[in-house]
Amino acid sequence: MYYDDDTPSGAGCFSGAAILALGLVILGAFFYFGLNRATSNLNPFGGASINNPLAAAPTTISVDRPAVIQQIRALNRLETTTASIEKVITAEQGGSAFYNFFRGDKLLLVAHGDVIAGFDLSKMRPEDVVVSEDGKSATVALPPPEILVSRLDNEKTYVYDRETGIFNQGNPGLESEARRVAEQQILQAACEDNILKRAADEGKRSIENLVKAFGIDTVVVTVPEGQCTLPSGGA
Repeated sequence: MYYDDDTPSGAGCFSGAAILALGLVILGAFFYFGLNRATSNLNPFGGASINNPLAAAPTTISVDRPAVIQQIRALNRLETTTASIEKVITAEQGGSAFYNFFRGDKLLLVAHGDVIAGFDLSKMRPEDVVVSEDGKSATVALPPPEILVSRLDNEKTYVYDRETGIFNQGNPGLESEARRVAEQQILQAACEDNILKRAADEGKRSIENLVKAFGIDTVVVTVPEGQCTLPSGGA
């Protein structure tokens, strides 16, 4: 009977490579865990720290203040509160009963209007945003709240009643004057209803949530008192 005692030529090389790879894995694990333990318990330099070159670097978070204010100013105009108001305005061009019978002009205007308050964020300066060194807290100083829009709703504003004298076809400027007064009355009503205070409260909440989206835990938003008047140039 014939026996083949020859070992395949590649078997020895393969076994040696496997043993070598296993040895390297064990050595690497020993080096890693052993070095971690040694650096935590051994300090041969009398208080000097030893850094493990294989340890993961700590996670750092950097909050860029210019990025925060740029994001806020990108909103440009922040409308936070809207008031819808109705007023009844009486406009009259008349005098005595005799004059009114011949030349009088009187109308009743039902006016609907909207007043929008908020912030012009383009007025913010870089120093209005302060972020702590650790990036965990921030202070934001908003500009004063203001009336952004005050206007009549032409679709809902109408002349309810009009009386003219027998020789008067109606003064076309009387309705225009009534509308002008109605706009003033609607704005005044919104101011008396503390629209700017409500706008400030809503603005604080909106900006606080926006800044917290950057990963900042504590946000303090300050708002100075605003003037309840129409913006320069009207709306």
